[in-house]
Amino acid sequence: MLKRCLLIGFVLLSLTSAALAQEDSMSNELPPPAEEMQQLSWFIGEWDVTSRFLNEGEWIEEHLTTDHTLILGGHVIFEHFGGPVFQAPFEAWSLRKYNVNTGMWDQRWVDVSPGGFADWSGSWDEETQTYTGYANRYLNEDRSVQQTAIREVFSDITKDSFVWRYETTEDGGETWTVTWTLDYVRRTAE
Repeated sequence: MLKRCLLIGFVLLSLTSAALAQEDSMSNELPPPAEEMQQLSWFIGEWDVTSRFLNEGEWIEEHLTTDHTLILGGHVIFEHFGGPVFQAPFEAWSLRKYNVNTGMWDQRWVDVSPGGFADWSGSWDEETQTYTGYANRYLNEDRSVQQTAIREVFSDITKDSFVWRYETTEDGGETWTVTWTLDYVRRTAE
């Protein structure tokens, strides 16, 4: 009887160990990211950034850095943004992911400013090679812009540079005014 109990105990221990090993290996095998994650592959890297913002009719220039990396098995772009912004020390984090359920890119932004949370969504235009994102708080349920709204536009994209524009509208998107630009240049190893 003792031999039988030991044998059953050994078998159960072996099966449990095998099941745990299989569970561990399965939990590390993430599904592949959505194909659309490739739309923003140009975004990945370390960047030196020239910031220009409009302050009472005058453009103020500053220099900062940002790093964009893929995390969670390539499913999310993580951004670490830092340096002087609006003449004050600044740091921010951003998560950007293609949402296959909506067919849009979603972004969550957090920074050190007093209201430092933002919720954006946007899309990649293959024909024009531009990305346009909108602050969700300024969108109607049908995704049209409200009378006052803000958006971000990425353009002039090359392997080693791109331009970001922050634009505002006061007429429901009929016209947009650029109030902040960021010129990104890929940081090279020294």
